[in-house]
Amino acid sequence: MSVVWQFVWQGWRRLPFWARSLAISLVLGLVWYLLLYGRYPLYVSNVGWIYQAGGDMLMHQFGWEWWRTEPWRWPLGQIERYGYPFGTSVTFLDAIPLVAIPLRLLAPWLEQPFQYFGLWELASLVGQVWVSLLLLQQWTRSAWRQALGASLLVLSPPLLFRAFYHSSLSAQWIVLLAIWFVLLEWRGRLWRWAWPLLFLIAVWVHAYFIPMLMPLWLVGLWLRRAALRLRWWMLLVDVAVVLLVVAGGGAVIGLFGLGLSNSAEMGFGVFSWNLNGFFNPLHFASAYVKELPKGTGGQYEGFSYLGLGNLLLLPVGLYLFWERGEWRGRLRLLLSLGAAALLLMLFALSHEAYWGQALLWKLKLPQELLQLFGLFRASGRFIWPVFYLLVLFGLAMMLRHVRRAEWVLVVVLLIQWVDLQPLRAMHYQTEFVRYESPLQSPFWAQAAQTNDHLVIIPERRLKQAQEPLAIYAQQNGLTLNLGYFTRSDAQAFADYAAQTWQDLQAGRVDDRTLYVLTDENWIAVAEQQLTRGLYRCRVDGFVVVFSAQNALASETMGECRLPEP
Repeated sequence: MSVVWQFVWQGWRRLPFWARSLAISLVLGLVWYLLLYGRYPLYVSNVGWIYQAGGDMLMHQFGWEWWRTEPWRWPLGQIERYGYPFGTSVTFLDAIPLVAIPLRLLAPWLEQPFQYFGLWELASLVGQVWVSLLLLQQWTRSAWRQALGASLLVLSPPLLFRAFYHSSLSAQWIVLLAIWFVLLEWRGRLWRWAWPLLFLIAVWVHAYFIPMLMPLWLVGLWLRRAALRLRWWMLLVDVAVVLLVVAGGGAVIGLFGLGLSNSAEMGFGVFSWNLNGFFNPLHFASAYVKELPKGTGGQYEGFSYLGLGNLLLLPVGLYLFWERGEWRGRLRLLLSLGAAALLLMLFALSHEAYWGQALLWKLKLPQELLQLFGLFRASGRFIWPVFYLLVLFGLAMMLRHVRRAEWVLVVVLLIQWVDLQPLRAMHYQTEFVRYESPLQSPFWAQAAQTNDHLVIIPERRLKQAQEPLAIYAQQNGLTLNLGYFTRSDAQAFADYAAQTWQDLQAGRVDDRTLYVLTDENWIAVAEQQLTRGLYRCRVDGFVVVFSAQNALASETMGECRLPEP
């Protein structure tokens, strides 16, 4: 047995570090997943919890469910039956094209229903551990210390907050990977095509990662020029390649299909970062630290609470940094990263900066610039690279200068774990969730057999109360005129609803379409003005209208009646 163990051990030691760290991250990532989320999200047929949650998670699931049943189109992520007749794209539903596209190839063999967000969150934790191990190797060769440091980076509040909420934004290993690339550029050891590949991954995961990476990428180019003594013009090829990758990768999934006017949204300055963000757990993250005031209701987007463990580690790191003279020989790297961090912080603060409820400044920006910034109106998210630079700084100082750093890290990790108990409890699942649709009337089964379209008016976008209708439409192969999208041409949807209402009043209706009225004023008008050729039904709380020529009219349905003569 000892011979076998020695053989295995020697084989393990011969593996390159990236392979050993990947194997460790697979195990450690799964352990953390089970501790943080439980095993139930991993079952791909378990979709009840997504339907029950609704909101953003349902939007992501719809991106996959609607797309998997549609013909292949160009761009690859194009969806026509959801948001009909305008359609949308997988990327505007945050369905993670990086995963959705390869799974689409396997769609005929996958279960129905099928969800991959539980597995994606596992992949995100594994990626967080793996890249953390690659980073921490810069400061320690101890596998135990690396694992403990990586675990602290797993217990990052911004990461845990996004899990099963904005799942694509759980891929914060993308930010860590960019920081690692910068350190490699500083030493002149980065593979030349690493940045283009990372930007392609970012495009196919979530568009917000693209500008988030830009300052770190520019720092990397600056450090590469200094390390390899390159001329400026030699870097232009690298710049052109990255820009082409972003443009080409975005075009494939339809990222640029809406144009600037529809892609930009109001809210820049509302969904920002607050200067107290590193100390503010809001109302859900900490068992011990109280919520601090916010400047706007949307500043949850800038949630960046460090956690008590990191808040204890950072002062020690600052003392060691100064006492040991860590800046010597690293000024170029530190100043470059500092400039990138400052740029990211300023954008995260936006043109309306707050410390708590105190307004520090309010800049009057040109409307054109506000519209451009509206592409990334949740500017608070741009604090994430700064958050990770701070945590890595504390870890680096601890690993380099404390003799028994592993014991200190164990204490810090335990403090972080206990402090984040409320945040951890948000996502932990203890059982399968069964979804019961409120649409219980036999009417809906009959309607699904005789109709092709479901039209909800007068809304511009899908509301939470209408989500059961959207689930019904998707499961029964009906088109739906509304949707809950990250970006859309809202005016086009409003115009379509208004035109549909005019058609209803004039008796111009499609015989294979169900019309659902959601506004009480419109319902009252419908009682008086709709023509005799239309049926009106109140079914499970929804008012449905359809043509007297619709095949449903021949069914016996006590909920439905023609207008009075």
